[in-house]
Amino acid sequence: MFIWGLLGILLCGIFGPVAWIQGNTYLRTCAAMGVQPSGLGVAGRILGIASTVLTVLTILGIGATLLVAALH
Repeated sequence: MFIWGLLGILLCGIFGPVAWIQGNTYLRTCAAMGVQPSGLGVAGRILGIASTVLTVLTILGIGATLLVAALH
């Protein structure tokens, strides 16, 4: 999860949702087993969330820019 989240932030935002989904699965598994999740697992999930949000904002920004450009 941490690697996917890091790749999502640094290289390509498409890795963000992968890290987020894997992080959620990891946390559910830890809760079912009754163990404390590792810091890297939680950090990977957080990076996945951040990467996903940044990717969505970027796509919306590009769309808005193209719309404004098309209207002029």
